[in-house]
Amino acid sequence: MALNPTDYAVISQALIAATHEMGAKLIRSAYSTIVRDASDASSALLDSDGQAVAQAELLIQQLGSLSATFGPCAEHHPVDTLVEGDFYINNDPFHGGQHLPDVFIFSPIFFEGELMGFGATVAHHIDIGGGAPGLNMGAREIYQEGLIIPPSRYNVERDWNGGSFERLIASNIRVPNQTIGDMNAQFAGNAIGAARV
Repeated sequence: MALNPTDYAVISQALIAATHEMGAKLIRSAYSTIVRDASDASSALLDSDGQAVAQAELLIQQLGSLSATFGPCAEHHPVDTLVEGDFYINNDPFHGGQHLPDVFIFSPIFFEGELMGFGATVAHHIDIGGGAPGLNMGAREIYQEGLIIPPSRYNVERDWNGGSFERLIASNIRVPNQTIGDMNAQFAGNAIGAARV
């Protein structure tokens, strides 16, 4: 069904407004100063193939790699296997990510059981483990920079909220409340996107 220009403009602006609201929720819910005060985060809505449909104008350089970071997640864990509560997460620069502190979370959006797209957020985390908090200028190999999260699929109820994946992250971070709090802010931003779609 073809849209007329007026309908297209209304839908387009509504999706863009949703991404701005996602970003505002992420930033206002964040624990760390780098996200809360410096707004080192971004949000977007993706279609079911992982292509950006709408983006908030927050930190633009983070948005350019959204589809590149999403792709390896979908390759390892096909989108047609996702269920309510699942999410993709990735910070691996060898699989689309930028650098380890930028963690990408993609939450599927379902309507009446059908996958409609994804809420996507990326945030710079002050501590992701490694040899020093923040950017480890003395690192000589990637393992000294922090925890590598390869393209992965988890479930919020099973693996997050006190689950094994959240505990794994918290066990490798110096200030777990801050990093977990910022990741929870990313989930909250994605939830806003799902509600608006």
